[in-house]
Amino acid sequence: MPETERQYCLFMDGSKYNRNIGCKRHDNAYGIKGGGTEVERRAADLRFYRHMRGEGDPLALLVLAAVSLFGWFFFNYHGRPWRGQLVRKIFPRY
Repeated sequence: MPETERQYCLFMDGSKYNRNIGCKRHDNAYGIKGGGTEVERRAADLRFYRHMRGEGDPLALLVLAAVSLFGWFFFNYHGRPWRGQLVRKIFPRY
């Protein structure tokens, strides 16, 4: 499957408002090759919000709230409060 067809957005249509590229960047910042500290998670969330707002996406604020509240479950922490992504500890095939 070509890169342009892969959907990175969870719970929203990635084809609108150039969301898919923003979701991809956000996923990469959160993922195995990304991650870090809580400060870095917050920075990734804000970059995602600014991308969505810049595209005129009406869901930008709602998505910022969602990733702020639930992103810790998916973020790849490099140390505290644990190491790795909690979602992969609970759902190894995710």
